[in-house]
Amino acid sequence: MSRGLKAPFKDYEGIKSKDKHIRLTKSMMDNENFKKLKPATVKVYMYMKLWANGEKEFDYSKTLGSKVVSPMTFTNAIKELIEKGFIERVYFSNGGGHKPNRYAFSNKWIKNPTF
Repeated sequence: MSRGLKAPFKDYEGIKSKDKHIRLTKSMMDNENFKKLKPATVKVYMYMKLWANGEKEFDYSKTLGSKVVSPMTFTNAIKELIEKGFIERVYFSNGGGHKPNRYAFSNKWIKNPTF
C-alpha cells in the first residue's frame, strides 16, 4: 500500500471507520520492560499516545488521566512510565493556573536494562 492511502478499520477494530489510532510495535510489545508494566500503566500509556496524536511532546492533565483510571492509579502509572523510561516530564505544573503537565515520549525503555 502506498503512502497516504489508509486502510479502513475492520468492524472488530471499532465502531468508526475513520477513527483515531496509535502505533504499538511488535518490538515494543516483545520488550521485557514493556511486558513488566502494570496493566493500568499500559492503559494510561496507550491513552497518552492517542492524546498526543503522533507528537513527541504533549500536555496531559491528571483530570484527563483520571477519566481512564482512578487518580491514585494514574499517579502511580506516571511514576512507573517515567522510572521505566517510556516518558519524561518536560514541565511540572503545581496546579496553579490550571496548566497541565507536559510530557515527552522517550526511548530510554529500549536502552535501559530490564527493570
